[in-house]
Amino acid sequence: EEPSALATALDPYLLAAAEYARSTAHFDGTAPSAVIRKRRRSKNAARPGEQVAAKVTRTDENGSWILASVQRFFADTETYDVQDEDDTSKLIRLPWNHVMRLSTGAEGCFDKNTKVMAIFPETTSFYRAVVSKQPVWRLAPGSTTPMVKELIVKFEDDEDENGKTPHRRVPSRYVIPLPSAYFHEDDDDVDLTPPTSSNGPTTPSLLTSL
Repeated sequence: EEPSALATALDPYLLAAAEYARSTAHFDGTAPSAVIRKRRRSKNAARPGEQVAAKVTRTDENGSWILASVQRFFADTETYDVQDEDDTSKLIRLPWNHVMRLSTGAEGCFDKNTKVMAIFPETTSFYRAVVSKQPVWRLAPGSTTPMVKELIVKFEDDEDENGKTPHRRVPSRYVIPLPSAYFHEDDDDVDLTPPTSSNGPTTPSLLTSL
């Protein structure tokens, strides 16, 4: 029997729905496999030229995440070459779990009292903070998408001489989740062997591996 015109028209949507169900459903209650997680990370990797938050130390002290720009992502080893926004003279090679993409301001923001990391004013380093006021959503001129332009936060260890912690305004783009929330599904180890490209090995003199 020939399929109806309506059924034929719906086929792409049904196929897309089936594919989405297959990729998101875990009927046995287990976490996605390492292969699936790696494929997902590669698909969602930051692109060359994109600003990101990058962890450039081996410790978790406050300020260990900085603003950087992606130069390249190596899908085989899941590593990035990034440049510090304050020092573009060298490349820094980092594993995937030392790089976090920034907010667009439109994908859902943090509620009041959420623990976050944010760039401290007049620096390019991220410090731990708490959202101290509920975000305000607004429509940008000429746009139909509501966005949060800025967030008001209180930073850790930012007390004034009277022991009070001031509210500080930070562009929403530079407010990110804590790493434990951002990477909550991913715990694989990473091979940090320097990758090579079709043009030959990456120049060692310009590269710093973590």
